[in-house]
Amino acid sequence: MPPALLAAATLDLGLDSPSENPDWADVPAVVTWFEQLPSVPGSHPPLILFVERVAHDPTVSVSRELHEWIETRSGLDPATQREIHVTTLRHSVRLRALSNESYTDGKVGQNGHPSTPHGGDPGALSSSVLAHTPSATAEITETGSGREPVRIWGGVPLRNPDFTGRETLLSNLRKALETRSAASVLPQTLHGMGGVGKTQLAVEFVYRYSDQYDVVWWIAAEQQSLVLQSLLDLSRRLGLPRTEDMRQTATMVMDALATTPLRWLLVYDNALNPDDITGLVPSAGGHVILTSRNQTWASVWDAIEVDVFDRPESVELIRKRGNVIAREDAEALAEKLGDLPLALDQAASWQKATGMPVGEYLELFDHHVRELLDEGRPASYPTTVAAFVNIAFERLRVDAPAVAQLLELFAFLGAEPLSVSLLRSAKNSNVSQPLAGVLRDTIKLNRTIRALRQYGLARVGGDQSIQVHRLVQLVLRDGLSEDLAEQSRRNAQAILSAANPEEPDESRSWPIYALIEPHLQPAGLIYSDRRDAHQVVIDQIRYLGVIGDSEGARRLGELTVNVWQKNRTAPNLGPDGEHTLLATRHLAVALSDLGLSGRAKALKLEAFRRFQENAAFGRLHEHTLSTLLSIGTDLRAAGDFKEALASENDAVERHEAAFGEDDTLTISALGNRAVSLRMLSRFQEAYDVDIKRISTLQDTVGENNWRTLLAQSNLARDLYGLGRYTEALELQRGVLPLHSSTLGDRHPHVLLAIRTLTIALRKTGSYREALPYARTNFRDLTARFGPDHEHVLSAAMTLANTLRVMGQPGEARNIAMSTLTKYRRVFGDEHPLTLAASTNTAIILRALGEHRDAFDLDERTLRSLTNALGAEHGYTLCAASNHSNNLAQAHDLQAARDLSRKTLELSRSVRGVEHPYTLACAVNSALDLVASGDSVQGRELLDETVLAMSRTLGPDHPETVDVGRGKRAECDIEPPPT
Repeated sequence: MPPALLAAATLDLGLDSPSENPDWADVPAVVTWFEQLPSVPGSHPPLILFVERVAHDPTVSVSRELHEWIETRSGLDPATQREIHVTTLRHSVRLRALSNESYTDGKVGQNGHPSTPHGGDPGALSSSVLAHTPSATAEITETGSGREPVRIWGGVPLRNPDFTGRETLLSNLRKALETRSAASVLPQTLHGMGGVGKTQLAVEFVYRYSDQYDVVWWIAAEQQSLVLQSLLDLSRRLGLPRTEDMRQTATMVMDALATTPLRWLLVYDNALNPDDITGLVPSAGGHVILTSRNQTWASVWDAIEVDVFDRPESVELIRKRGNVIAREDAEALAEKLGDLPLALDQAASWQKATGMPVGEYLELFDHHVRELLDEGRPASYPTTVAAFVNIAFERLRVDAPAVAQLLELFAFLGAEPLSVSLLRSAKNSNVSQPLAGVLRDTIKLNRTIRALRQYGLARVGGDQSIQVHRLVQLVLRDGLSEDLAEQSRRNAQAILSAANPEEPDESRSWPIYALIEPHLQPAGLIYSDRRDAHQVVIDQIRYLGVIGDSEGARRLGELTVNVWQKNRTAPNLGPDGEHTLLATRHLAVALSDLGLSGRAKALKLEAFRRFQENAAFGRLHEHTLSTLLSIGTDLRAAGDFKEALASENDAVERHEAAFGEDDTLTISALGNRAVSLRMLSRFQEAYDVDIKRISTLQDTVGENNWRTLLAQSNLARDLYGLGRYTEALELQRGVLPLHSSTLGDRHPHVLLAIRTLTIALRKTGSYREALPYARTNFRDLTARFGPDHEHVLSAAMTLANTLRVMGQPGEARNIAMSTLTKYRRVFGDEHPLTLAASTNTAIILRALGEHRDAFDLDERTLRSLTNALGAEHGYTLCAASNHSNNLAQAHDLQAARDLSRKTLELSRSVRGVEHPYTLACAVNSALDLVASGDSVQGRELLDETVLAMSRTLGPDHPETVDVGRGKRAECDIEPPPT
């Protein structure tokens, strides 16, 4: 190289040395001199800056070789290499002169970019374009911010103002928690028979020692679904990612509590089965209390037995709760009630409400005890409680029949609280008198609820909920006559049916469904002959699936379908009944969510056939068409994209015939067709469909409706597929905040939109901003769907692709190889999504120099994609362009040239001339022309392509810079959601 060039490069860079300058004619001495120069803090090695600067000079014939040397020998990541490329370019005096000349000559290209003289090294061409950019690629540094821990308190019952005694038990409980949980968490069980006050003891402990904890969470543990729902609520309060799988959420909560610096206390109240709780104890960091009637807990963990009161405690409680009861009467009552706290509390409350003398009460009590003993009542509850309840009911049915009828409801409700709002919503329901009159009059209802509390028959919480002790419920159920039992059961069913919002997909209704859930099976809604009761069950199956309790939805769905298929009397049940088929469809959705896609698809097809062949529904009924749409989803997930599109086209035609083009159901069908079009790489057609959908949705449901926002996110995916990355990024950025505020930042639609944002950021060159999004999105999707779900695997490949362009191919390889293994296991070797993952993995292997493995993987993948999707599909074109890189690396220059030329022609025809991936194909084709001896044609094509990339992506886009440095282009794949 001319000595003057080396000296000028040094001058441009402003590099100084305490020693004398070298002899510029002695190139080895110049290199040694630069190696010995000290690096400026915050800058890059002087030798690398020098070599990059020399490579920019248009007179240098080995520019590409110099760039390759920096890439392979510098040890710097690709982002840093690009930064050096752009930085040194701005120091180039000669190139600035060339740039000014291009401006003053008036040679201006499209979008105001200056045209550049052709000829010379390909690196010099892009340099003249880059010299006009104001700055290098923007970098966004992720910064953290600390926050003070927030007190979290949930589910704890109201404190009992009349709590009595138990000081020794409280002290023992505290000591046991402090000493036995010092190293690892050992739950402390409070066990004893029903009614001894285990729950009240735990409540008092929580309030008395609450200042020692940052997190206190009370969990009603009688039903596993309620435990999981409570832990889901806790996960939200802890700020954890939301997941469709509630068991995974529970695991996340356990892990978070085990590692947080917050002090925490979990209380599992009325935990029946040890197997339900053993996996729900954090390994460290806090305390766990369980209450249970099951004595086997003592063999699992440390246990404290809670027995009946000591006599002084019994007397104290009776006199505190009752109405001027003498000590001797209190002694007699405690003796009669066996010092059972629940019975004492109820009896004292009854005496206070009625004013009945204790002597009279004891006479009545003796009478009812004899009845109970004579009738051989089960031993699952104390006779003291049974006698008390029967006394109360005998008086209530005479003095306050509406109160008695309200209480009788609880014989057929769950043990969890019943919201008063549910009762109010049932004011027009078909319930029996006098309860019907009470429900229709707010004042009467409030009085009736107060009466329940005064008589000690129920607890009314500050959140306006009524709870009847499970022992009282059992006595009620046993004591009702057959006619009264049937009346109460129907009343409970009518109230729950009236409360049903009938919109399980809408998040605003989920709190109501959560209130209904624990009462659904005790009320016997599955076995009811009421049509509205059946709708409650159907909606509950759907609700459980939507909130992520897919296993709960499956259990309820299978029970329901099994019962309803055998019912030959109800007109909407039986094998062909409307509600049976709807329940079957929702069951199939739950099975799909659990990964049981084969059975799910079979159920959907069977339900579709029965709907279509049933004269009451037919081919154009809403139920038939909704089931048809869900079948298209299964076909896409199976990789049958063309068959899915045919199914969607059929569905759209039927919807238009049944409801018209602008109906919301038709718009939903169009949305599904657009999804199939995207999977077939027909992005322009999908774009046209989504534009129409958005316009219609804005007019029908409004701009801020979640359906409109989802359609806009889909439009962003269309723009991405069309190579309009900046438009996709701007649209998704604009929609995402509203989408998140409408559905929540952990809703599946929002998480998928964040992935679209991530890949758009990467494709617009904002690699550093994209990486934290990619990591967080992968984590959040994993938490919501589990490790093997399609969305999670796609997010994993997005993360791997982002790590690769950020210069971290080692981590990218680990993620990609693990993900590819899962794709093969879950979807099969020949599934298009598996093949897309194979294409991405081969790129990463090439970046690591594992050329043989990359060659073999790409060769197999290209063959499989061609067979599965055809030569013109976008995935196939990516694989073909990438395989030309393998051929070039293997020095099979003619084969590389033939493949890259053919791929370029197909891409121009399918994607368009200036699609970024068409330009990537053009880059590889140009370099293959140069390498195989056609230098003039190759460099002309390369010059044109660099200018086109500058117009399309921007002159300082990393891919444009890489092409300027003589690098071959790679085409990775980011599949849209199926």
